[in-house]
Amino acid sequence: MNRGPLLIVLLFGLALVLGLIGCGGSSPITTPPPTGCTNTTTVKCTQSGAVQGVATGNLYAFRGIPFAAPPVGNLRWKAPQPAASWNNVRDTSTFGNECPQFELNTGQYGGHEDCLTLNIFISQSPAQQPQPVMVFLHGGGNFAGNAHSSPTQLDLPPLANHGVVVVTAQYRLGILGFLTTPQLATEDASSAGAYALLDMIAALKWVQQNIAAFGGDPTRVLLFGQSAGSFNIQMLLVAPPAQGLFSAAGMISGAVPLASQTTWLLSNSAAAAASGPFISAVGCGNAGDVLACLRGVPVTTIVNYGTNIALGPGFGTPFLPIDSFAYLQQHGSPVPLLIGSTSEEYTAVRDGPDVLGSLDLAGYMTAIHQRFDPVGTGVADQVLSLYSAAAYDTPFWALVAVDSDYQITCETRGTALATAGANHKPVWRYIYTHRYENDISLNGLRACHTCDLYFIFGNFNPVGPIPNYMPTSAELTFSQALMGYWTRFAATGNPNGAGTVAWPQYDANTEGMLQLDDTFVPINGYHVPQCTYLETLTQP
Repeated sequence: MNRGPLLIVLLFGLALVLGLIGCGGSSPITTPPPTGCTNTTTVKCTQSGAVQGVATGNLYAFRGIPFAAPPVGNLRWKAPQPAASWNNVRDTSTFGNECPQFELNTGQYGGHEDCLTLNIFISQSPAQQPQPVMVFLHGGGNFAGNAHSSPTQLDLPPLANHGVVVVTAQYRLGILGFLTTPQLATEDASSAGAYALLDMIAALKWVQQNIAAFGGDPTRVLLFGQSAGSFNIQMLLVAPPAQGLFSAAGMISGAVPLASQTTWLLSNSAAAAASGPFISAVGCGNAGDVLACLRGVPVTTIVNYGTNIALGPGFGTPFLPIDSFAYLQQHGSPVPLLIGSTSEEYTAVRDGPDVLGSLDLAGYMTAIHQRFDPVGTGVADQVLSLYSAAAYDTPFWALVAVDSDYQITCETRGTALATAGANHKPVWRYIYTHRYENDISLNGLRACHTCDLYFIFGNFNPVGPIPNYMPTSAELTFSQALMGYWTRFAATGNPNGAGTVAWPQYDANTEGMLQLDDTFVPINGYHVPQCTYLETLTQP
């Protein structure tokens, strides 16, 4: 399959280019709260100090809580360290910094290296028992995005009023989060190239230590993410440092194939060897102490270097001993897994109407040959036979189907099949097909990349570039039902519940899954002949 670098654009023409063995049921990490601190409705006691949240609508919000020390100076390209404690009650009414990146909707540099914070949202209605926790990892290609405004439905999510505590977490991005060099590998082989993933682990550890103060149950933690966040979760499913930190996992629109079929997941040695041009470009190639030199380079210089560099985490290290896909094939997921994609992922990635316009049959055939001729002789013709333009509304939608399947949906199927073997933990797969019903421009994107997140979190203002989107009554019902599936999965590892459409457990024989729309429909398989072929292809 065509598995180039994680280039997934986030939504609606904004050009936002583009997630550990977690064993359920382990005992939470316990440490006494600060002396003299008492939990109230808006003041909570964490191990670092008391935090003051705010009441907004029917939620309490605690934003910008540090879960690790700022990774600056000598801590750049090192595993995250504990956050410093504070004495006074810390105000958490506003979000922390996003991590350094190019703001892809403006083309300008943004963020700050002091960015390792998380946000917590809880219901104002007190729960009688500790609630399941849903920890979300944002998308953005691992070099953009944040835990609060990209997309905006992550702030004050109605999901938190459905019997769960919602947590969103920041992590280092791009070269700052994933660089591995021979010098970094020598300094600490267990962390080289995995700094962003170690940030995620630090956030999960913080949740284990502190979430009880917010009404959360540290033994029931669902780790879920979308796009690059989903890629990262696949890494975290097999990385030893994360054992016991989450009890279920959710992967939304992103999966990593076998390493031999992708240029994204490299061996550790290959990733380290590819760092030479970057080291030279920032003026550290001839330095006596390369790491000291790198840690002194202005952050803007690092971000400006861009993303044309092989990054970690490389497999073959203490952090990621083997290829994650191969591990899942052999052992399955250590926790129940919910995984899926949308039917038209690529209208919000590369194939939007503003890019392709009114594509005709000749243009469709040309596009397929451009994509697949480099893969091998006859491949394009086989793809055209599997995706006949006549089977779709227009040639435009045929191309969207090819790109959506080739880049995301068939990778998702492959990971689901690998994980759902005999005697493995259960896997639940879905295909999201809903189209927005109350705006013609959103409807024209069909079931696009990130379109589902608004329904999962229950936030619709704005939806992409559309302010004040008013969902139809059917869409509100759909969102409520979808939140029900996800929160039951967080609570029990099974999305099913009384009075709902039965979600079949995924297996290789029937490939049973749930189609998500106003009407939920169990189906067997989705584009099976197409994916069976596409999954044999390698990166050109």
